[in-house]
Amino acid sequence: MGRARTQRSMDNTARTFPLVKDISISPEWNAAAAMISRQAGIVLVIGVPGSGKSTLSRYLVHYLTHSHRTVALIDCDVGQTHLGPPTTIGMSLYRKPPDRLDTLQPDYMRFIGATSPVGHISDVVHGTKWLSDKARHGGAEGVIINTSGLILGTAGAELKLSKVDVVAPQYILALQESSEIESLLIDVTSRNPGSITRLPVSDDARNRSLEARRRLREEKYRAYFKDAKTMKLPVSLVDLSRYGHDRERNIASNKEKNVLLGLCEQGGCALALGILQAWDVNGELMHILTPLSASDRKKVASVQFGDIKVHLDGVEESLVPESASRGNRNEACHFS
Repeated sequence: MGRARTQRSMDNTARTFPLVKDISISPEWNAAAAMISRQAGIVLVIGVPGSGKSTLSRYLVHYLTHSHRTVALIDCDVGQTHLGPPTTIGMSLYRKPPDRLDTLQPDYMRFIGATSPVGHISDVVHGTKWLSDKARHGGAEGVIINTSGLILGTAGAELKLSKVDVVAPQYILALQESSEIESLLIDVTSRNPGSITRLPVSDDARNRSLEARRRLREEKYRAYFKDAKTMKLPVSLVDLSRYGHDRERNIASNKEKNVLLGLCEQGGCALALGILQAWDVNGELMHILTPLSASDRKKVASVQFGDIKVHLDGVEESLVPESASRGNRNEACHFS
């Protein structure tokens, strides 16, 4: 497919809305947007890291909202999300062309608790479905799902094929430079025939190094917790049985200070993230650093423990055993 000849958007919408004025748009991208605009639905955007998934997703939001469509954007990249803090998948609804998309406070979030989908594929898939349903119930005619770059290898195939099965998109936009994801697309075709549109990668795409991605996450943690305050919540909100015996023992014995938490309401929507600071002397209350407002405290129905620690300076520390990290290293290189 290659990097097709692209042109800077020169129509009135590109000049009017800063979101797309500096994006290179290929004729193939424009044709895909026009096709989706005629009959909106759920759109799954897939490709390897650096192929332009986020750029294409932004363009689709612009194009459809300018066509007077109500659009939802779901960002499923838990390591480099544009909608919400790291370790979450988020969704925002747009009824008119936005000036910007990046936000730490999307309309809805699901807490995954990790910066990689590996080991959390079911949570990511069903969280995406939950957000998609929320979007449609909220009036979205088009739902754009910007997926992570985990697409090659066994875990990548499992993640993408499960999303195709569970979310059932009407459109799958596949970005590739040559045929790097063609084997996956053959499997997709057998499950969702006629839905795939192959597109060239973006001239504007960037494939950041792992170190650059880590630094970006740390910046987002610092920004997210900048005005956080300590909130006390009962330990009874934690379902310790879901974490396995060793993890349950560590949590119960107060060995997980600085672990990242998801503060969730009934139904699983994440209200906010938190950082565990301490337990009270009786072990009945958790002291949690969080930006959640005091007025929303009563909405917290459960507290979920993540797989990483986040220190007050934003530095993250994985709780996944080193052996597991080594086992997933080949998969990790495909995150976006």
